[in-house]
Amino acid sequence: MTYTENIFVCLAAPLVIALFLIRGEIRRFIGFFIIGLLSCLLSGYVSSFIVAAAKSWYYSMTAAESMIRLTPVCEEIMKAMSVFFYVAVLRPKRTNIITVALAVGLGFATLENSSYILQNGASEFFVALVRGFASGAMHAVCAAILGYGLVLVHNRERIAFTGAFAALCAATTFHGIYNLLVSAEGFWLAAGYALPTLAAAAVMMVIKYAELRIKD
Repeated sequence: MTYTENIFVCLAAPLVIALFLIRGEIRRFIGFFIIGLLSCLLSGYVSSFIVAAAKSWYYSMTAAESMIRLTPVCEEIMKAMSVFFYVAVLRPKRTNIITVALAVGLGFATLENSSYILQNGASEFFVALVRGFASGAMHAVCAAILGYGLVLVHNRERIAFTGAFAALCAATTFHGIYNLLVSAEGFWLAAGYALPTLAAAAVMMVIKYAELRIKD
């Protein structure tokens, strides 16, 4: 049995210590990275609760159904909540929104990958390498979609809610497509692992372009 809570403590503890020793931009990144770790832990609780609740309603959700239909929604909502709070309450600079979203996404991917490796074994280096980069890139892309979407509607009250919801839906859809592909075999499995890396390269180009155009 994999105790995700213990993994979370081991990963978060040194980062919490770093919060007291580091100042500046990196401190904010580490703080939201920890929030990403926590989001991963909480999303597991929420997904398990929904699966159990569905079973009590006489609908037994299979692992494949949960992975494709439920997991992307739960995970992206959990990641987005902290970013939405940061944008709505703290009113940050537009240039900081994407960075914060990425920090949450990468923290989430770190705990997810750690739990996966401990649960499924780490004897196959190639499998761990492919899984680590694919999952990490997928969560980074989803975070970038959310962050860039929030940047586009920043300080535009009339479209803020609909724009934020659209960005969340886009991130959830991409996550769902990835999960659908990696749940298959053969060509589609390979395509699923390759998709996040290619998308991450495209996102990097968009972010570089956005940095030149975003002015606070």
